[in-house]
Amino acid sequence: MNNQIPNSKLRTVNVMRYVMPLREGGSLPALADADDGFSYVLKFRGAGQREKALIAELLGGEIARLLGFKVPELVFANLDEAFGRVV
Repeated sequence: MNNQIPNSKLRTVNVMRYVMPLREGGSLPALADADDGFSYVLKFRGAGQREKALIAELLGGEIARLLGFKVPELVFANLDEAFGRVV
């Protein structure tokens, strides 16, 4: 499934390894390694405040960047559905 945003300037990476959950915040973030060799803090669509909170964070981050604040790079991350399955 391709969930990329059309005409987006944000990069998209593929999650290769789930490293560990982070115990801070209502969005239940996690640390993960991606196919570009970097580690990212992931925030999930189905956790916490759902998609609206993620959209607000994306908009806030980009507005802050436009105003000249130092903001970590925001990327979209593809996460295989198999990561959520328990055997």
